[in-house]
Amino acid sequence: MVSELNRKTSINSQLSKGNNEINQFQKKFNNYLDAILEVFQSVNTEMDNLTIYNVLLDRLATQLEIDCAALLLMTPANILVYSAGRGFRTKTIRNSRVGIGESLAGRAAEERQIIYFSDLSSNNIRPAFRKLMNAEGFIAYLAIPLVAENMVKGVMELFHRAPLKLDTEWMQFLTIMAEQTAAAIHKAEMTHNQKRANQELEVAYGATLEAWAQALELRDRETAGHTQRVMELSLRLSTKLGIPEETLVHITRGALLHDIGKLVIPDKILQKTGPLEESEWVVMREHPNFAYELLKPIDYLEPAIDIPYCHHEKWNGSGYPRGLKKDEIPFPARIFTVVDVFDALVTKRPYRPAWSRDKALEYIDIKSGEEFDPLVVGAFFEILEDDKSSTEPVKVNGH
Repeated sequence: MVSELNRKTSINSQLSKGNNEINQFQKKFNNYLDAILEVFQSVNTEMDNLTIYNVLLDRLATQLEIDCAALLLMTPANILVYSAGRGFRTKTIRNSRVGIGESLAGRAAEERQIIYFSDLSSNNIRPAFRKLMNAEGFIAYLAIPLVAENMVKGVMELFHRAPLKLDTEWMQFLTIMAEQTAAAIHKAEMTHNQKRANQELEVAYGATLEAWAQALELRDRETAGHTQRVMELSLRLSTKLGIPEETLVHITRGALLHDIGKLVIPDKILQKTGPLEESEWVVMREHPNFAYELLKPIDYLEPAIDIPYCHHEKWNGSGYPRGLKKDEIPFPARIFTVVDVFDALVTKRPYRPAWSRDKALEYIDIKSGEEFDPLVVGAFFEILEDDKSSTEPVKVNGH
């Protein structure tokens, strides 16, 4: 009877112990899952790269119960460079620069395999790395290559000041975290490359638009610098009137291309020195429509159409090509119209002398509420108050 009781007690004890182990494993497993989920969410947010890397290393060190973790990223020159770290007592690790095949991290990258040492003291390692080990008191070390799109993006290093026990769950969690880290690095690279490509494209677009504008000035026998002047003064006026910064790029492009439609106008009309006949005016007044047709199919220029298409519309509806009036006229076009007319009046043309600044401003004032938006005219007068020239075109930023 006593023997049977002891047997049952032993069984119950074993079951209890087994349940405790299961509970501990389940808790550990849940913690792993929570950490993986947090890292996954971090990778797929708009957080900056360093923040994401720090989240990765923090969760890695916490769940794997290791003292320190570091992330080395691969440069275009195939050099592994320290990018982020967690738990170090000294700053020595921040100087890490390792070539492929060099040291332990470089070997992990070259071989694309995990490098593990349970006792670093018994291994032949390079002096710089030995200095780090001694300063930090590390005993165990592990390096895992970070691979995405079949390319090594970096190496994650783990350091511990005591021996490590690597079980299956531990290694599985490490592998998943390494995959997420590689994904984060790859995403950061793609984002950076896309931004750089966009910036290069913007520069190319800008150069192309300026070249078009210069070609138009030459063909239209426009005074040199007219397009640049009206573009810059339009930006000043737009800023004063509260145009959002993200819209200014479209105003810049629209100003540069304000007469792009004249590319379609025949030379005998465009370059005529005397007054145009009515039939010729019919053709000339079509250049805003030509501008619309030229720019509409170009996605990145479509938001800039308002100025080329509508800068000949008038506040009272007597302009062309559509006879828009008041608020029907897009605001950027209303702004540009005032600047364009003013610069044209104070600039010498083949068919008339330049007007004085005062005479041109008087004309703008008289036509406020007729040709021009009174709000725009008021702001325009304010930004010109300090311009002292009475006979020369208004100059902006030295132009």
